[in-house]
Amino acid sequence: MGLVSKHLERDLALPKHRDILLESALMDLTSDSNVLAIYQAGSLARGNFDDYSDIDLHIIVDPVQKVNFIKNMRNRAAEWGSVLFYEDFNPASPVVVTHYDSFVKIDSWYHSPEEVVPSIWLKGYKVLYDPNNIIRNVIQESSNIVYKPTADEVEFWRGKLLAFIHETYRAAMRGEFYYALSNLDRVRWLIASGWYMELEDHLDSPYGVWSKIEGQRSKLNQGQLSLLKSWECSRDPDQIIKTMASIVPEIYRLNKYLSKQVDIADDEAHIRKVIGMVI
Repeated sequence: MGLVSKHLERDLALPKHRDILLESALMDLTSDSNVLAIYQAGSLARGNFDDYSDIDLHIIVDPVQKVNFIKNMRNRAAEWGSVLFYEDFNPASPVVVTHYDSFVKIDSWYHSPEEVVPSIWLKGYKVLYDPNNIIRNVIQESSNIVYKPTADEVEFWRGKLLAFIHETYRAAMRGEFYYALSNLDRVRWLIASGWYMELEDHLDSPYGVWSKIEGQRSKLNQGQLSLLKSWECSRDPDQIIKTMASIVPEIYRLNKYLSKQVDIADDEAHIRKVIGMVI
């Protein structure tokens, strides 16, 4: 059963307010001759959105004017709607996350044309404005990329898993229980990312971020989602270690499968030794 919210009426109107904000942003940006192209990222572009999805706008600008665009990011976003607050604003960063009083937010990124190259991260993204065909081919090339995990990715995944397992133990022994849980959560997340690698499906979430892994947009099967649920944990140190121990069989299985998938040694004996130091 989902959360019953007192804000349901407002939430039902979010898509309407999102459309209004997007239209306002595009009207403003496309009237600026220094804006060369615009593409939309995230779930709205890929079609797996819901009422709570935000707007991810990537704006390609004249390289000479890029510094000025970044300097004016807040003021620009304020032209599109009534701002509630800005998130993590950094004057040197090319992105600003703007929360509006409608409960919709826009992530607006500013790039110069040479920064936009074909990538798995651009797969499925949507061109909104490109009068001079600056990015259309890049987005098309990105859409044709087929994701397959690499040996480097699997080795990175393996090393991070072992590191977070050790750090979970250290934190639990120190009585730093929220830190222990934070590390345990990374172990869980790495297992979920390993499942996506097993599927040869690119996980469309930044490292450590749980977006799209659970809920209606998840590509995991019911068995995997049930395992994630079974790995819930309290602040009790014994339960933290027991929960971590319950994850270990899936680590061994995934490591063996992924290692074979990318044609590297699974180093299982060494991994068992490393994990055995804390479990």
